[in-house]
Amino acid sequence: MKIVQISSLWETTPPPKYGGLELVVSNLTEELVKEGHEVTLFATGDSQTSAKLVSTYPRALYRDGVPWTSMYDTLLHVAEAIRYAEEIGADIIHNHQSHRSLAMMSLSKVPFVNTIHGTLNAKEIPEDRIRTFERYKNQSFISISDYQRVNAQFLNWVATAYNGINVGSFTFNDSPKADYLLWVGRFTKTKAPHLAIEFAARVGMKLLMAAKLDQQAPADLEYFEAEVKPRLKPGVAEWVGEVGHDEKNKLYGDALALVNPIQWDEPFGLVVAESMACGTPVITYNRGAMAELIEDGRTGFLIKPDDETAFVEAIGKVASLNRSACRRRAEEKFSVEAMTKSYLAAYQSVLLKNEDR
Repeated sequence: MKIVQISSLWETTPPPKYGGLELVVSNLTEELVKEGHEVTLFATGDSQTSAKLVSTYPRALYRDGVPWTSMYDTLLHVAEAIRYAEEIGADIIHNHQSHRSLAMMSLSKVPFVNTIHGTLNAKEIPEDRIRTFERYKNQSFISISDYQRVNAQFLNWVATAYNGINVGSFTFNDSPKADYLLWVGRFTKTKAPHLAIEFAARVGMKLLMAAKLDQQAPADLEYFEAEVKPRLKPGVAEWVGEVGHDEKNKLYGDALALVNPIQWDEPFGLVVAESMACGTPVITYNRGAMAELIEDGRTGFLIKPDDETAFVEAIGKVASLNRSACRRRAEEKFSVEAMTKSYLAAYQSVLLKNEDR
């Protein structure tokens, strides 16, 4: 198949360190090429791929101080991808951009699918975004979890494809040091790193935090200064920085558990799959798609939201879990191969429907 993948311009594909959407797009693109498809990736000019790379901007927009509210570069990016796809006679376009691209995608003569990588909860996103989804609800959408559909059942969902990681690039560790807990993510209130610090302190364990602090997000900076920074202390709670794959791999593998006290209904959670790939169980509040990722009492613990006592008690029980089960879960459900198989089936389904029109 001739496939055009539209990644983000906000970060490099794949990201040098922290990043979700761009990592998933990279993993999918590389696997599609490996399986013999002719793939063109629209991404930043400094992206790395074995597909053909086309770009309308040389590097991550945020690194040049472009505000998240800017629409120009994204619209140009998508418009060029559509023009190119029509020019080469592509079979399908896979759009990974957000709501801001849907109006442009409606102009495409080439069949396409959309994956929205963020939340669709009307309580958490602006009203104009919901109106956009309602306006273009008949486009073809692929969810990253079954949960993601709950708040947007009006969309034309054609498949679910769980985000996939390169499981083989993560080292399974059945004999970890297990002398610390780990938190991985972005310093933002909804991911609740302050609670991770508090829970680790309650059980007397050190917490390591591999995290990104987004300098373009004032609310995140304010939260970090008020709720996280005062709690950081050597040997108690340590921020090891925004780490690359090799460092992250080692941090996951040697941790007793990944603590994930989220305060929002996350539609997937890539760090959960990564942690399990290393054999490290996950303790999280049972919100969003967490129940689709974690087998409670087998690959981690799903805690009733806001039950802090149960969360802390779970830390004391996590060493009893079989780390091999965690690895198998990642291999079976969240591998690049499994994700690509799901997407290819969705592409074929959309193309067949398009032929029938």
